[in-house]
Amino acid sequence: MKIAFVCVENSCRSQIAEALAKKMFPQAGMEFVSAGTNPAESVDTGAIQFLKQDEINWNGKPKFFSEIGNPDILVTMGCDVECPYIPGARIIEWDILDPKGKKIAEYRQVAQKIKDKLLQLVDKLNLLNSN
Repeated sequence: MKIAFVCVENSCRSQIAEALAKKMFPQAGMEFVSAGTNPAESVDTGAIQFLKQDEINWNGKPKFFSEIGNPDILVTMGCDVECPYIPGARIIEWDILDPKGKKIAEYRQVAQKIKDKLLQLVDKLNLLNSN
């Protein structure tokens, strides 16, 4: 199962979500990716700094949707993204504020919300798959 985290620039929240998901669920039988509708040149420096503090050496790159293939689940980060139509993909809206350019404490709060939502999502998917 492929899960894609999406926002406009794919430089902050969606990158954090991808990095955290890969760290938290390496053996879950799920592929985690991220993309944007208008990708930035690079990942936000605050996101990289936060991830290093969380012991993740992240070297992701912002990507267009066309670079990630067809996900089964499309998680929008809450930025009113105009997502492309992906046949068969379930869309989930997380509504998470963008910490880009703010203090590291904001990144921590956002990351905690993402971790909580990731746990809920993977638990729900595991329940569905076990039935």
